[in-house]
Amino acid sequence: MKLSTRLTLAGQPVHLVDHDMVLDLNAGGRAALTIEGQAEKGQTLTVDTGYNNQLHRWFTGYVYDVQPATNGTNKLLCRELAGILGSRFPVSLQHATLRRLLAWLTDQTSLTFLLPDGADYTDRPIPNFTSAGTGYQLLDHAGRAFAVPDFIWHQQPDGTIFVGSHAHSRWPERAVALDPAFSSHQAGNTLTTAPIPTMRPGAIVNGKRVMRVRLKGDQMTLTTATPGKPVKTPERRKIEGEFPELADNMHLPKFGRVEAISDQASAGQLNDPFRPRYAVDVQLLGEDGQPEQAAPLYRAVPLPVMFGGPEQGLMQFPIEGTLVELGFAFGRADRPFIRTVLGSGWPLPDIAPGEQLQQQRAEVASRIDTVGNLSRHTDRRLHDRALQMHHQSDDYLGEHGQHRLQIAQHSIEEVGGLKLIEALGAIELLAGDDLTLGCLGNLSQTTAGDLVEVVGQLRRSVAAELQHLEAPRSWMGTEGVNIFRLLLQLMNVVEQLAAATASHTHGSGPVPGNSGAMTGHGQQAKQLADQLSPIIE
Repeated sequence: MKLSTRLTLAGQPVHLVDHDMVLDLNAGGRAALTIEGQAEKGQTLTVDTGYNNQLHRWFTGYVYDVQPATNGTNKLLCRELAGILGSRFPVSLQHATLRRLLAWLTDQTSLTFLLPDGADYTDRPIPNFTSAGTGYQLLDHAGRAFAVPDFIWHQQPDGTIFVGSHAHSRWPERAVALDPAFSSHQAGNTLTTAPIPTMRPGAIVNGKRVMRVRLKGDQMTLTTATPGKPVKTPERRKIEGEFPELADNMHLPKFGRVEAISDQASAGQLNDPFRPRYAVDVQLLGEDGQPEQAAPLYRAVPLPVMFGGPEQGLMQFPIEGTLVELGFAFGRADRPFIRTVLGSGWPLPDIAPGEQLQQQRAEVASRIDTVGNLSRHTDRRLHDRALQMHHQSDDYLGEHGQHRLQIAQHSIEEVGGLKLIEALGAIELLAGDDLTLGCLGNLSQTTAGDLVEVVGQLRRSVAAELQHLEAPRSWMGTEGVNIFRLLLQLMNVVEQLAAATASHTHGSGPVPGNSGAMTGHGQQAKQLADQLSPIIE
């Protein structure tokens, strides 16, 4: 059988003198072609190869450089159409899907991407997708971000690019068993055979996955890898041997999930690596958010305290299920610590841009709104304690269900204006010592009921100008003696005395000559008694 190779450049057949073409899995292919004739940068080309004129499309790309070669030939440096992905394509999409991302990439590159039918990862949204690197890096990040199992991508012979899981590609059902006699050379993970026109990266050969296919002249070299086992270059293996923390990704932040509170702390107890009392047990999570089955439970991982000092800090134990960020001091797996406590996976409280909120639950919170108003509220007990406490405000309003003050020493209030106390119930003022009421203006007492004064000793009332007491009925004196009643009785006695005096005689002598005047005085006393009688008790 004779191998035939045909080059078509810009739609025209061109004589191909020599060729060296490489196709890679998860990367764009490249080629070095020597031709007779001229070519220009940017021209598209195809290379077909096969036996007995049964040709198969093997390379579809474009010329990115032209160099003169010997005997009037030109050497073309070519890339697959996917080579355009070597340029930077910065992107940031919220609630992105893999299909939406590839549609955006199609708009940027005019490449055609193919997704498998019925795969759940093609239309499953993720919170955010961001990439600032090349298109190659974008696709690699997409496989991790969208949790595509065994992610691959490769350009197909017609120029379209398959993106998805290897299990959903065309290769798992087309595994090839290659007879060792068919290969001319085999060493390690490389296999050299006669050209196989349909061989491409991703194929399964002798149970191994083809990662690279190189077609040079009449020889084809396959580079294979065991499925599920990461392919590492010798340089990478050497670096990971020198720096094992790089192999375990200990230099990168990782997510973990709080499984339990590992200890409790009391005032004065020491927090040290031997017993970090302010710590939690953490389960390491993978990129998909699921627990790393191969990772142990990290016990007593220290929590951040915001600021440090003896018996100082801003602290709260995160509850079980909380997502945290883990770091590893010096890249050591035995020195984990928690950098950040995240709120992912929990319902959020009301919070607006510009607000500050510290909240234990909806009923217990401290909030500063966008204009600077500070509010604190709790459905339990709020206790403030200080050696000295100073409250200052231009306007103070207090609303209480009940209000009680206990003051161990003096209580002094200085009011620059009016002080008004209104009570729908009773008001009681009690003092263990003197009680002094004083004012520069008038003092008014008004009551709709009784006004009772009980004085243990002396009561003295001094008025500089006038003292006016007014009541429908009055009592003054002791408990059993009313002075006003005595005055009434005195008036009655005066009336009787005047009547007796007016009719008084000495034997057979005449009545006094002023008996009429005496009788008039008695009448006056009676009139006064009649006025006094109704207003005394």
